[in-house]
Amino acid sequence: MTLNLSPKVRKVAYVATAVGAPVVAYLNAKGYIGELEVALWSGEVAVVNILAALNVPASDQEL
Repeated sequence: MTLNLSPKVRKVAYVATAVGAPVVAYLNAKGYIGELEVALWSGEVAVVNILAALNVPASDQEL
C-alpha cells in the first residue's frame, strides 16, 4: 500500500517529528507538559513512521 502524499509533505512531517521529539522530551523533563501530551506526541510519531514504511517501494521490501 502506498499513500500518494507529495514528497514535500512527507519531508515536512519527517523533519517536524525529528525536531519535535527532543523538544517534547525537554518540555516533559521541565514539567511544562505531562504524560498525556507525551502520549499524544508518541501517537503522532507512530503515524509518521507508518507513513514512511508505507512509502517504501515494493522492490525495496525484502525480508
